[in-house]
Amino acid sequence: MLKLLTKVLLAFLVASAGFLVILVAPSSAQTVSASTGYDISYPQCGATITYPAGFGVVGVNDGHPYSTNPCLASEITWAKTTIAGVPSFYMNTDSPGPADTSNWPTSATGPQSCSGGNSTTCAYDYGWGAAKVSFANAISAETADGSASPTTAVTSANWWLDVETGNHWEVIESAYGPSTGSLNNDQSMLLGAVAYLKSVGVNNLGLYSTAQQWHTITGTPPTAFESLSAWMPGYATLAAAEAACALPSFNGGRVAMIQYPMNGLDGDYACGLISTPGAASISVAASATYTQQLTVSGATSPVTYVQTTGSPTLVISSTGLLTTSGALTPGTYSATGSTSDTKGDIGLFSFILSVGTITQVAPTTITLKTTQTPVYSIQLVAAGNTGAVVFTQSAGAPSLLVSSTGMLTTSGALPFGTYTASGTTSDPSGDVGVFTFTMTVGPITQNSPTTASVVTTSTSTLSDQLSVSHNTGPVTFTQVTGSPNLVVSSAGVVSSNGATLVPGTYKAAGTTSDGYGDQGTFVFTLTVTAATPVVPVAPPGPVAQYVVGHVVAGKTVILQIIGTGFYGRPTVTSHHGTTAQVLSDSGTALAVRVSVKPRSRNGIFTFTITLLNGKTTTVKYNQH
Repeated sequence: MLKLLTKVLLAFLVASAGFLVILVAPSSAQTVSASTGYDISYPQCGATITYPAGFGVVGVNDGHPYSTNPCLASEITWAKTTIAGVPSFYMNTDSPGPADTSNWPTSATGPQSCSGGNSTTCAYDYGWGAAKVSFANAISAETADGSASPTTAVTSANWWLDVETGNHWEVIESAYGPSTGSLNNDQSMLLGAVAYLKSVGVNNLGLYSTAQQWHTITGTPPTAFESLSAWMPGYATLAAAEAACALPSFNGGRVAMIQYPMNGLDGDYACGLISTPGAASISVAASATYTQQLTVSGATSPVTYVQTTGSPTLVISSTGLLTTSGALTPGTYSATGSTSDTKGDIGLFSFILSVGTITQVAPTTITLKTTQTPVYSIQLVAAGNTGAVVFTQSAGAPSLLVSSTGMLTTSGALPFGTYTASGTTSDPSGDVGVFTFTMTVGPITQNSPTTASVVTTSTSTLSDQLSVSHNTGPVTFTQVTGSPNLVVSSAGVVSSNGATLVPGTYKAAGTTSDGYGDQGTFVFTLTVTAATPVVPVAPPGPVAQYVVGHVVAGKTVILQIIGTGFYGRPTVTSHHGTTAQVLSDSGTALAVRVSVKPRSRNGIFTFTITLLNGKTTTVKYNQH
């Protein structure tokens, strides 16, 4: 991956030279925008970065979860020299499963119950713990840096979760492999990490990944990730990075930052100035003298506003002060334009003003038993008006009646069903709006359990009690489908009627009713599995195909060994005088740092790659 390889190469430069690497900015590059910065981590240990930067993002781990960047404190100190003055943080993530890590929880009771198995709850707790370690790393480093309030500094920072296939994920691990279960576990790890950071007060959260890596690891992700910002790598220039801010993100969230190469490091572009507020609603009477100050985030100097649409009804000054041209008639008005500061940061603004719109506030719905309907009434409420509001009903009578003051009543006892009243609202100042109210009568709702999973040896004794709520008095269950495999009694007891069911899925469904006219539906799904043990399949051995690069006597180089089955940081050995250290493994490639003693003879030699399970493979390489 671009990000990982960039960091590895810089780490190699530092280690092989044996002295401090100072990256000095050329004189023409001293002016810097607040929107451009760098992200650094453990590969930059020992390096002094003197390029000016708008901001700095610092990795808190040593390449994988449950580890610490040994240079975290000094790199935070560097980040505080940027225009932003405070660091952002990123943490590495993975979900290796219990077979490939000693950090897998074994007896956790929180945040979710985990007994050590390969499950979504254990993966969630693993992610929670990884974020907890990363958060503690950052606080310790801020403390070492002399921060006045380390916890506040870390909590208020921007945090990113680094999600890459270069780390271990069940869906790409040979011990597990692609499956719905692996995807669910990988998702749960990320959900656990996000949940921990939110639990300690971190509000600015995002994800670093590419579309290919994200969908490989998470499959179809749950909507919980759509609220997180996206940081996307893989763009060649600053211009390309700026243009990428308009592209869709891999997770459905806002594209907040783009990574691109800059001065031999991972450079980053923070997408655009963000303008707020974006909308307001006022009455006709208030429109004559309405003003609103627009603001932006991400600027480091005074911002200039240039309006392109919306005048003369809405006028935006160069400082962002919005005013109306006078009293406006009911309707929707918008103003748009651009923003810029003296550092070259740019953005767009948009403001929508709704005038004379009376809005309805809660309550707008209600669920009742049939016994409650004969005498039911409720006051409808409006907002955004000037003076008393008149309600004019257009639909819903005679079941629901709405008075001119907004009092809604039932015309008497209503049978099971759904009823809606709607109409318009108005006030003496010319403000207008609409109202709607929906009443659902007599729906008996089903409670858990609605599903069960058993093995074949348990089905002959299956018995489960279905339950409901929102009823009045005893409920009668009437089965429609599912017999004879599943039988539901009139009292709601579901059973297999003494039969032993073969593996498969069985469903029983029907209706519920009480003595007062309330009705509902029920469904129960049973999954039956065979009671046979699962024989674990040993992962395949590694296969090395070829080596990218060559070895040089007396020097240290980084090679790529291409093949399959490379997981778990295998070891690489060769003949006497040659040492090899694995820097990363992606499953199909090993990044290996190789050092050879001086005056060693040239020729064709052999690397031996050994996995943790003892399986080996060999590959030829050149030394010249």
